[in-house]
Amino acid sequence: MTTDLSLTGRTALVTGAGAGMGRAYSEALAARGAHVVVLDLRADKADETVAAIEAAGHAAEPLAADVSDIKALHPQIQAVVEARGAVDILVNNAGISGLRAPFEDVDEDFYDRMMAVHVKGAFFVTQALVPAMKAQTYGKIVNVSSIFAMKGSPNAPHYTAAKGALLGLTKALAVELAPWNICVNAIAPPLIRTEMTEETLGADSPEWDKRGAAVPLGGRLAEPAEMAKTVAFLAGPDSDFMTGQTLSPNGGEVIVGI
Repeated sequence: MTTDLSLTGRTALVTGAGAGMGRAYSEALAARGAHVVVLDLRADKADETVAAIEAAGHAAEPLAADVSDIKALHPQIQAVVEARGAVDILVNNAGISGLRAPFEDVDEDFYDRMMAVHVKGAFFVTQALVPAMKAQTYGKIVNVSSIFAMKGSPNAPHYTAAKGALLGLTKALAVELAPWNICVNAIAPPLIRTEMTEETLGADSPEWDKRGAAVPLGGRLAEPAEMAKTVAFLAGPDSDFMTGQTLSPNGGEVIVGI
């Protein structure tokens, strides 16, 4: 039986970790013993997450970086690998909101930015970390997709397409990296109230209660901690024989699987 600190001695890197779900993932991994590298575009937000983790008595360090700027990002990632020996756990969480844009209103720049952050960022951050994972024949990679990749979403076609691409990347990497004992899985969170989603829906929107009431299990929206527990499971030893899978703790809103 594993303990709550089953990630002791591991190094984790979480992208988009300065707030919201990324912060919750970082705190959960740190609480289980991992040293967490908190990557965010906003240096002040990365520092806030690190401060929260350290205040709880755990280890973390900030990394201010843009996951879509590959030329600048790779040297930053390599510096982390050299300092830590390897990054054992990667959570590709960085993302931006679809801003409720109808299909006809999505211009090329907005589409490209969506793909650059969600898909290109995850692809090349993973690429930078995989060689060290291969060398130690161990790694856990968790790609953060979305429930919308399962059921589609009106007024967010570019966001949905990007999150769907992450599921394809998860499956391909799971097969390719399995010989090196690197597990690649995905989580598909439902709608959760965070700073980013409040900017999309509006903090006072009646849709929060409406969407929560439609969830079969409990008639409420999911909490960040519930997603973080799933990420911690996929990052830990209890999921050592799981790869290429998508988990969606969504209260029965969408049934994932066969």
